[in-house]
Amino acid sequence: MRDDIVGICRFSFLGKCDWAETTGKDGEAPALMARRRAMLYAPERLARRFAAFETLCLPSVKAQTDADFSFWLLTSPEMPREWLDRLRDLCAGVPQIRLIVSDSRNTLDALRQPLHRAAEAAGRTAIQFRVDDDDAFSRHHVARLRRHARRFEDLPAFAISYPQGLVFGSYEGEPVSFWRAHQPFIGAGAAVRMRVPGRCIYALNHFQLPKHFPGLTDIQGLGYVQTRWDEGDSVATIWAKFPKWFQPLTAEDFQRDLAEDFPFLQGVDLGFVERKGAA
Repeated sequence: MRDDIVGICRFSFLGKCDWAETTGKDGEAPALMARRRAMLYAPERLARRFAAFETLCLPSVKAQTDADFSFWLLTSPEMPREWLDRLRDLCAGVPQIRLIVSDSRNTLDALRQPLHRAAEAAGRTAIQFRVDDDDAFSRHHVARLRRHARRFEDLPAFAISYPQGLVFGSYEGEPVSFWRAHQPFIGAGAAVRMRVPGRCIYALNHFQLPKHFPGLTDIQGLGYVQTRWDEGDSVATIWAKFPKWFQPLTAEDFQRDLAEDFPFLQGVDLGFVERKGAA
């Protein structure tokens, strides 16, 4: 029986998500959604999110050493037409990508039927992994997931984390800084096989996955490149925002560490994270 592997990325999805204001019982309230719509689809924000997606996430999909997987991008019809057309154009030439435009205000509802259909087609629930549009995931990510899935063949459900990664970012106009990190079950690349068909990885906080499933942290290689920058409601400086378990790197060391898992990022301009003209 083949393993169906599905990556999932929410791209400016207008609905309940990890943002604190959307997690409570009023997370889908019309007034809240109106405020979030204005924030999500502001031209400056979309320009920066597309820069991150085109630099980090999209090349990760194209670079996989195991190309037998699907990658779902979930967004909302409220995204302005010119940006939605741009997203469609970017995805059109990548066979793994499926763009899902849903008017649902809940991630779990938006993905329930696609996950059900994937489970029916494969004969078992898919292995799901999650990333953000400003994450990169290792070119070996799908191959590693498939290898672990074979080892866990007798388990109905399991969770996998790749805790070693790289981070770069800038807050409040600070120069771009580079870091190496170890964060078990960080969201970037976290994976799970759910017991229930149709249940989405976003049903649980990624840090909670090993409390509900047998879990593995694979420390071989680097799993992710993640950004830290002035997006959304973040107001802290880079020094306050980066956790103490991040180890600073020089730009040269960062480039060196990209070599095996992220060669497609070597030499790429990452300056888009620095907000120009910040105070």
